[in-house]
Amino acid sequence: MKPTIWINLDPQKVDLTCLEQRFAGKYHFIEKAIPGNDPKAVLEQAKQADVVISILEKWDKKQLEAVKGRVRFIQKYGMGLDNIDLAAASQCRIPVANVIGANSAAVAEVALLHILNVGRKFSPCVSGVKAGVWPSTITGTELDGKTIGLLGFGHIARHLARMLSGFDVKILAYDPYISGKPVPAGVQMVSSREALFAASDIISLHIPCTEETRGSINKESFRQMKKGVYLINTCRGGVIKEADLAEAIRNGTVAAAGLDVMAEEPPAGENPLLKMDQVFITSHMGAESAEAGHRSQVIMADTIEKFLEEGALSEFVQNREML
Repeated sequence: MKPTIWINLDPQKVDLTCLEQRFAGKYHFIEKAIPGNDPKAVLEQAKQADVVISILEKWDKKQLEAVKGRVRFIQKYGMGLDNIDLAAASQCRIPVANVIGANSAAVAEVALLHILNVGRKFSPCVSGVKAGVWPSTITGTELDGKTIGLLGFGHIARHLARMLSGFDVKILAYDPYISGKPVPAGVQMVSSREALFAASDIISLHIPCTEETRGSINKESFRQMKKGVYLINTCRGGVIKEADLAEAIRNGTVAAAGLDVMAEEPPAGENPLLKMDQVFITSHMGAESAEAGHRSQVIMADTIEKFLEEGALSEFVQNREML
């Protein structure tokens, strides 16, 4: 019997041609999105699969134990694993892989778009023209001459630093986990988050959402930042305490924010950030480029085939040591 692979995506919304072609004739490939990622419906579908390609549905200890013995492998479509309990997956003997680096340039581009937009107010001008307002110009600030702080300096932040190198900017970065690794020319590493916050005109977040970092951008963080800072987040919404961000915008500590991710997705209608003119929100679009999608699907197909055909774990399996 052919192994079954389920991907929690609607093929009408995402081009899955690469996976379809790689798996054709070899595996039974199910493309079905679960509305709202309802846990019960996710379990019902997952219990029909040997391999789950996960999007954002929750895989906590309870969910993993419910599919133990049926699901043999979980492949994340993307890099962030905050929706999957790696320790529990290891206890259930389920390898979990992600896709590292494939969408880094795409996410960095969206971070750069948000950086330019919060300064020059590009999107309000576009909206104003469509609403019949001419001129629809809002005086903004140039990127040249600014200091940009990158909190976290992994794949995405490094691509963003490369893209920013064409501007007349100073780039600072803080990442306690890259000690000893080479740093590109034009990037200055600082000794602490506090030093980064105090010196930066624009802060771009590039950290994973873990128990350590969840809610770590909060009232205390905003007190350490320059008055009128621009805040950009393309990593995970959960790293920011959104109520604290809303207050920081009201009191002028944060002049504007560009967010591609939210703590709750989609955000609740009563979320105050949705109603603030200084906040620009995109719908977690960072990784959604045709090129990134293709690269990701090639890596996922290679990783899944290596497991199903060779019983081997690729370098993208993130709980190899625990297993």
